[in-house]
Amino acid sequence: MLAACLVILAAASSSPGQKVEVRRHLPPPPSVPVAPVRVVDGSVQHGRGGDWKSASGDFRLAPGESLRTGTDALALVTLPWMQIEIGGDSTVGLTPSTVLSIALEGGRIEQRSSRTDILKVVTAEAEVRGRGAVVVRRDATAGITRVSALEGRFIVKSAHHGAVVVAAGEGVVLSADGDPDTGPLLAAPRGLVPGADPAYVEKGHPARLVWAGGPARYHVEVLSLSGDEVLLAREIDTAEVQVPTRGPGTFQWRVAAIDPRGLEGKPSAGGLFCVVD
Repeated sequence: MLAACLVILAAASSSPGQKVEVRRHLPPPPSVPVAPVRVVDGSVQHGRGGDWKSASGDFRLAPGESLRTGTDALALVTLPWMQIEIGGDSTVGLTPSTVLSIALEGGRIEQRSSRTDILKVVTAEAEVRGRGAVVVRRDATAGITRVSALEGRFIVKSAHHGAVVVAAGEGVVLSADGDPDTGPLLAAPRGLVPGADPAYVEKGHPARLVWAGGPARYHVEVLSLSGDEVLLAREIDTAEVQVPTRGPGTFQWRVAAIDPRGLEGKPSAGGLFCVVD
């Protein structure tokens, strides 16, 4: 009825013989899934508007959709020029716009770009742009964003504090009501066992990974032999961990220390272990 009235009014207001153009407001086209996602480990859900569904294997994420990972879970978004690692206990989405960016509600993401800028990372406290490798963490409860530049150079913008530049080996902590806390990242841990000489582990038995360090928090990753593919990620409070093994093969592992401010340091050189039947 309302639409008919509008058409009648439009016709009445036009002069005799004048062509009347009636415009209809069409709904926006559905968003197209553009980001390939692979569930590597643990429990992962994806959805839109709080409607979550379990996810597994490979699928694509569309603008406006989000991922939610369980404890110790790992998901990878792989684009031709970059890899985005989504860690455990994280909620991450693609912003609903024509220009792609990552919205980090809580948890940890790591972006590594080989040829161009990373996707812009947006949190409630900051906006991160740049080129190279960066870890962004957000504590949703405390309202704190932590940015660690592992390689390259990044500009971190805040609505309250302007822009801060962090280069490789530097980090910044931002909150809504405090000044930016910038400084160097912790050095890469040393003394990895197993190191360059691989240890042999029977399939189905855990691999014990040890490094030189004291009581602190650490981020540990197991990778493919080439180091191009992350297969497992853990965060622990001791300088050793036992990680599960699956199929046979030779794997690389590395560890990074997390300082009291929550900034993640540079990862160590890779150690090796072989899983045998």
